[in-house]
Amino acid sequence: MKGTTMKRGHTSQSSFRASLLIAATGLVTACGTGTSDRAVRKLQGPNGTITYVSSYNSPDVIEKIIGSNELTPVLQDGANIPAKYRPLIDAFGKISMGCTATHIGNGLVITAGHCFEAPEKRINNKPCDNVTVDWGYRKDKAPYLKSKCTMVLAAELNDSRDYAIFKVDVAPTAKVEVDLTAKPKFGSTVTIFGHPQLRPLEWSQTCTVENTSNGGWGVDEFSHQCDTEPGNSGSTIIDDTTLKVIGIHDGGRAPWNYGTFLLNTPILEFVGGGSTPTNPNPAPAPAPAPAPAPAPAPAPAPVPVPPSQPGNSMRTLPSRSFGPFLNNDERTLVEFGTDLGRQISFTLFIDTETNADYVRIVDGKGLGMVLSGRQSRVFSKLTLPVTIKFDSDDSIRSRRVSVQNVVAYK
Repeated sequence: MKGTTMKRGHTSQSSFRASLLIAATGLVTACGTGTSDRAVRKLQGPNGTITYVSSYNSPDVIEKIIGSNELTPVLQDGANIPAKYRPLIDAFGKISMGCTATHIGNGLVITAGHCFEAPEKRINNKPCDNVTVDWGYRKDKAPYLKSKCTMVLAAELNDSRDYAIFKVDVAPTAKVEVDLTAKPKFGSTVTIFGHPQLRPLEWSQTCTVENTSNGGWGVDEFSHQCDTEPGNSGSTIIDDTTLKVIGIHDGGRAPWNYGTFLLNTPILEFVGGGSTPTNPNPAPAPAPAPAPAPAPAPAPAPVPVPPSQPGNSMRTLPSRSFGPFLNNDERTLVEFGTDLGRQISFTLFIDTETNADYVRIVDGKGLGMVLSGRQSRVFSKLTLPVTIKFDSDDSIRSRRVSVQNVVAYK
């Protein structure tokens, strides 16, 4: 774990913040800007993708490896990191402009504000149509999912805060919980996962939360000494005991990096309800014994759901189960319409071929989630209408999808 070091002199806070702004690399490419204290480096990512990330001419600014380099590439199954982290690693993504993202559930994602060229005062509902996130990109493992950013709900970049909260069209299968109870105490042990220099996921190992005065950061920020590089911007800073997000990594100058306290962002405005995974990264379902394929049969029509009765504010609906499924089977399982009311809650149990067969849920706000493997999830008060679909490949057949504990709200 990185220990405390003596602080060194640093450049002015305002000029450093200005230099961070070019980390929204797609914008840098478009305008081709540069200043005396920064430069733009071209990096070649996977499949020949070219991305521009900010770097700095001053050694005091570019160096964010504190002491010895402890960044550790994460193997595809996470076998080389502590077991407690492995359920989280599919929740980290590489954003197309060159930053790191973390899914915190219900399609909500957090990163740094400078990744979206956030203004000094908070901006809400900023379009982000050209931004994508690749989830689960690790050493010897391609991303398992690509999501599109649908809206930046809130973002801000100033001397005190640097954050962005956005939504994606298809949520990854894993998430990292957020700590909404209290800010961490100084000396608390934390860890970081991210995509330094566009590389596959790397682990910073651990460091501690320290006072903002160590680096001269803002009042809503704190210092840390976990190793990072350009591309780590937006990585969540995670409490090493609770495994919950307590901050967002924003940048650094040797010998200190810094982050924004999560509770000093408007996160409480957006977190609540939605899906709660009972097992964010479950073990794959065992392969069923080979059996002769049944004769193809026409897919059944979507399950009709009876309309709600007048005068009831809440109504319990019958459970439904589906399966086993054929290969190359694509169908709509359930359609919950607006005739049921305004919102619906349910528990979804699935036993499908991991990362090959998928269950897709889309609600009335356009929020989409894709599930695979063997798991259960609770969906709380999704906006109607809600559609649940199944899609399989041509290899191992999936066993079951069950929709239970269904409650509609008028």
